[in-house]
Amino acid sequence: MIGFMPCIYPDELMYSWFCRYFVHSGYATNKMALNDLLYNRHCNPSKEFIGHLNPDMEQFMKRLYPGRQLVLEHTMFPQYARFIEGSKKKNALYHLEQDFCDAHHLFAILPRSEGDHFLKYCPLCAAEERNLYYGEAYWHRKHQIRNMNVCTRHRCRLVNSEIPAKSDHVFTLDPAETAIKDTAAESVTDPCELEFACYMEKIFDSPMDFQNDIPIGAVLYFGMEGTKYMSKTCRIRNTRLLADDMQDFFSKIGLADIASYYQIQRTLLGSRSNFFVVSQMAFFLGMPVESLVSPELSEEQLIQERNARNPKREECPQDWNIYDEEMAPVVEQAAYDIYHGNMNDAGRPDKVTERLIKKYTGLTVHRLENMPKCCEILRGYKETYDENWARRMVWAYKKLKAERQGGPVFWTDIRKLAGVKKHKVSDSYQYLERYSNRDIADEIISLTYNDTDE
Repeated sequence: MIGFMPCIYPDELMYSWFCRYFVHSGYATNKMALNDLLYNRHCNPSKEFIGHLNPDMEQFMKRLYPGRQLVLEHTMFPQYARFIEGSKKKNALYHLEQDFCDAHHLFAILPRSEGDHFLKYCPLCAAEERNLYYGEAYWHRKHQIRNMNVCTRHRCRLVNSEIPAKSDHVFTLDPAETAIKDTAAESVTDPCELEFACYMEKIFDSPMDFQNDIPIGAVLYFGMEGTKYMSKTCRIRNTRLLADDMQDFFSKIGLADIASYYQIQRTLLGSRSNFFVVSQMAFFLGMPVESLVSPELSEEQLIQERNARNPKREECPQDWNIYDEEMAPVVEQAAYDIYHGNMNDAGRPDKVTERLIKKYTGLTVHRLENMPKCCEILRGYKETYDENWARRMVWAYKKLKAERQGGPVFWTDIRKLAGVKKHKVSDSYQYLERYSNRDIADEIISLTYNDTDE
């Protein structure tokens, strides 16, 4: 039976609480503590959430604190669930509160960027906690927000510990008190970096609204209104220009993970709602936090945004020539990004098809028939599937060669990365040299013949 749990501190991660339980209860090993915490040893708790606990620990915890409070105030739930649909948000809270289930089944959790591989801490927070308040340091939630580099309270730079932020297969309880070293604090003087950190923290700390179901894509759409990133008619958005300007802006303040064109595009189209993408877009556009966490849009505004996102719902343009002129740069950019692999996370070049053009611009083939300028642009990207597969194989080969720095590359590696099948590529051999040179073409062909995986 569980007889003791320490008090949980303000903004403390559940993982940190379990670490202190491990220390204060006098367990000799991690294994002994985890046996009392977990449903079984194969259910490692998440460092960002709670994990599958055994019934005794679950009931003991709920007698101390309401499950809802633990999820909302002591896990990373506000980061991952903030901008998802209302029904999904309620469902996620219910299951995390009642089942302590794996959060990966409830919302998207992206792989970590290089700057977020380890738990972070503020040296001044740790010193105050040890010497003034609690007699020990602990892991803060807000310090673990993706892309958070600053302690907003002390205006100093967060420090990476040696404790992985990811819940590894070999799970250990690493208390902040022993993991955090006495480190000199580095002040942050860039006002823009400080402002962005405060902006993210304010979004994270805002009460969760489970009733408001206005899509975040619609909120951002109206955040772009009146800027150079949206036409005066509000039908055309220059997402590429927005992505390029954001890249330049956030790289100057040292962010490791800056929203890509693909991520921005998917967010505006309503298929993504990642915290770091939304917060970067909104901050860059000068949107107040309240417009994100408690949005207010009329039904007419929601219809306007839907029509802009899906032009097929609009009435036919009054002047097709003007519409063709307006859409030409959008179609050009979409075709370029599809062709060069900017539309997917892997960076794989795709074939420019009417289906993909419709997906990223909303234009149907029936509209394109009335738009000669846009049609001429698409003709410039016309290629056969054999040509596209050849481009993909050359791209995958070069990418793998660069990543492995002279190490061996196999056909199965190329196949998985390029998304092609061995029995379909023989007709593509004749185009390999067009996108590379004779040596690379011969090497790829040789790999397909020598590999026995298929």
